[in-house]
Amino acid sequence: MKALLDRCGLKAVSTHAGLARLKEALDEEIAYAKTLGYRLLVCPGIGADSAEGFAKEARFLEECAQKAAKEGLCVGYHNHSHEFVKYGGKYALDIILENAPTVKLQPDLFWIAVGGVDPLEYLEPLAGRICAVHAKELAKTGKENVYVGEGRIDFAAIAKLCPPDRCPWIVEQEEYHSSHSDGIAASYRGLRRIFDSL
Repeated sequence: MKALLDRCGLKAVSTHAGLARLKEALDEEIAYAKTLGYRLLVCPGIGADSAEGFAKEARFLEECAQKAAKEGLCVGYHNHSHEFVKYGGKYALDIILENAPTVKLQPDLFWIAVGGVDPLEYLEPLAGRICAVHAKELAKTGKENVYVGEGRIDFAAIAKLCPPDRCPWIVEQEEYHSSHSDGIAASYRGLRRIFDSL
């Protein structure tokens, strides 16, 4: 994989490794990250249905973060919409972050908005914990994933909060109105226009 990335002139910035994988093979994931040259190991979700369930898995992520830090790596968490269900008056994502204090956040802007929360408002107090941003757009009405710049998310304000020169932005599409490559290119151009306007 490293040779392929090098041939294509690409650089890996992070990976997604599920909880099961982290529980079974954290050392392998750390070694792979070091081989490919990225520092960010991201868990793409916790499938719990109670405050204690989220807290328990978050405490495990914190253990992973402590171990990874000794190898110069960082552990992050990637949200979806289900982390914006409240348990005891707190969003599940807040429970995760409270129980994993050194774990960073890789916010998926689309899923925050689908969860009924304003991404900018939610992320402002967490700016120091954001390690990378998934740039994914929500349609102006409904819950369709459209290309960046065509929907309701305030990317410009979030880019000021998480400047692209210090925080990687990852263009992601889950729904396409053309080919995959054309769809990613359209969102990339939309995001580039927003960055260039700042």
